[in-house]
Amino acid sequence: MWQALGQVQEPLLGQGLVDLGLVGGVQVATGGRVQVQLLLPSPHWPEAAALASAAQAAVAALPGVAAADVQVATAPPWTPYRLAPSLKLPLGLPADEPPPPAAPPPPGRMQRLLSRARRQDFGRRP
Repeated sequence: MWQALGQVQEPLLGQGLVDLGLVGGVQVATGGRVQVQLLLPSPHWPEAAALASAAQAAVAALPGVAAADVQVATAPPWTPYRLAPSLKLPLGLPADEPPPPAAPPPPGRMQRLLSRARRQDFGRRP
């Protein structure tokens, strides 16, 4: 499956779906039913319909596949870190995605007091 999907070229970028990290997952069910999830860099990707159709045709042509269903998904979001290592290197991307930034700490007592004082000052007229 993955090899067939890797042969499907994204026409705007000239690379295969697998190398671009656009294949979110493949599920094979009983009876030869295959479901493919495509992740696109944007919900308005110009070639979305063509990519889904080409991926569906590539999977459906494989022996043992009775039906192929390709869904374009928006979650999880596509990131450049899904690219194959050979495509990350020229872009200067690290091999692994950095962790998300830590959430800011909850406001301390002093910050809460200052915030309360500011709200009260807005109600007064000079």
